[in-house]
Amino acid sequence: MKELKKIGLPLVFVFVVVIIIGFIQSAFYSPVESSSEDVSANSEQRPMLILAGIDSLTNGPIYHKEKSRYLDDFIPRMHKYFGNGGPGYVPFDSIYFKQEHGSFHFSYGMKEINDLTPGQYPSQYSLDLKGMYTTNGWLNWMTVKFPKGWNWTYGKIFYLKQPHGGSFNVGYRQSDKALTVKTNSQHISLGVINLPKNIYNGQLEFSHINGKVTIFGGEFLNNKGVALSRIGQGGDHLAWHALIDNHMMDEWLKELNPQLLMLNAGMNDRRFLTASQYQKDLTNYLEPFNREKTDILLIAPNAILGDNTRLKQYRQVLRQYADKDNTGYISNEDAIGHSYLEAKSKNLMGDRIHPDALGSKIISQHLFNYLMRNSQYDSLFHKKS
Repeated sequence: MKELKKIGLPLVFVFVVVIIIGFIQSAFYSPVESSSEDVSANSEQRPMLILAGIDSLTNGPIYHKEKSRYLDDFIPRMHKYFGNGGPGYVPFDSIYFKQEHGSFHFSYGMKEINDLTPGQYPSQYSLDLKGMYTTNGWLNWMTVKFPKGWNWTYGKIFYLKQPHGGSFNVGYRQSDKALTVKTNSQHISLGVINLPKNIYNGQLEFSHINGKVTIFGGEFLNNKGVALSRIGQGGDHLAWHALIDNHMMDEWLKELNPQLLMLNAGMNDRRFLTASQYQKDLTNYLEPFNREKTDILLIAPNAILGDNTRLKQYRQVLRQYADKDNTGYISNEDAIGHSYLEAKSKNLMGDRIHPDALGSKIISQHLFNYLMRNSQYDSLFHKKS
């Protein structure tokens, strides 16, 4: 009898705690069923969406001392000339929010796709190998606080529809209303839920994440302008992104409808992929973008300290691809120097691989000028009123 009491008391305590947590979450939110009649993220004039990735030459190094990236100059420059279209696509990922000086927290039981081996479920269904998932959630939660100055009006959340899928609630932290999303589906596909118009500060809260649930991220836009979204992160390989399911990428691109992809990929593949393997992965990754007729700008990497043999081969692959498929091509070498020593002598390198703040700014100007002066992109940046 004593043994039963010793076992029973902790179980009762756990049960009471769970009941209290559920009551608090229910009191904070008044869930409503999601439907196709929710406020649409499509405003009267949708901003131009640009995707830029996929490694540290776009996203900035994560662990190196040098943190500069060309986007820190390029994004404000685009907003100055074309207007701020909002953050665009934002993955729910702790490293991403740390780099952007935002806040992202989640309960025990929620796991990050970023920690998985690329290609492992559910990473192959993510836009850029990021997002959150749980295989057996129970009253799990996440909170999203965007970086200061990231203003937006319309939002949508992307999740995975899947067999035996669970459910979750999502809403603004300052609102007493939440949308209930059921993710169960007969087949794997991309789920989308439109948020009500953002009349708050944009902070989001996910609650009652129960069962088998994957939540990738969201798209957050204003009425017009340019929204530039960075995909991938420092250290990413092209080979990893080539493992993303092509059919799911088709769904992503149909929903996001990016007008331009600025791709810088290969720096981290140079020890592992031959030029022919690199070409195969590049072709496979870009195939959905070509099907959706997304404009593409291929960005060849700058020279580094050490062996540049493989990078030179990759540049040739990129140039040949651009010539064959009529995509844009530009090299960072033309901006800061055709060798590491040349770029270093101009004080444009922060370490053996990454340009410093000045070098990144010069690359940003180089890319901006190319896009503005190249007739291939006239339909994007020089539209007749």
